[in-house]
Amino acid sequence: MKRIDGIKDLEKFGIEVLTGESDQHMHRILCDCTAKGKRIIERTLGIEVTLAPNWNSGRPEDPSIGSLLVPLEFVSSFGIFALLSDPQTAEVWLLKNDSVVGFSTDDVDLKEALRTHYEGQLRKVFFPRPCDRNVHLFTGRTT
Repeated sequence: MKRIDGIKDLEKFGIEVLTGESDQHMHRILCDCTAKGKRIIERTLGIEVTLAPNWNSGRPEDPSIGSLLVPLEFVSSFGIFALLSDPQTAEVWLLKNDSVVGFSTDDVDLKEALRTHYEGQLRKVFFPRPCDRNVHLFTGRTT
């Protein structure tokens, strides 16, 4: 099981928290991104993103390639797609407190125990799909 409760939990997915003092509104957090983090952000938003220059170099094996300001409301959405991007993930839960929990196929007993524990707290369940977009049945276009 993997869990994302806040923005710091996105660091293992390539979105590294730097500071909240970069935003004059004090609403967004400055983050450096690796290539993996950028892919997660682009998958979440469904668009290609041009990042601002990175502030830190990152780790030699996984360097930072750019930066962006992340609103805290985006954390759970980035967390959902970060977990769905992990090939080991079979199911992702979004809880009412905006925590995100991902289960592998081996987590069957744990998942059932947590389903009882989180009864009434589960907002939505996501499953990995071969594509994030639907095809419009009448026109055949991708939405």
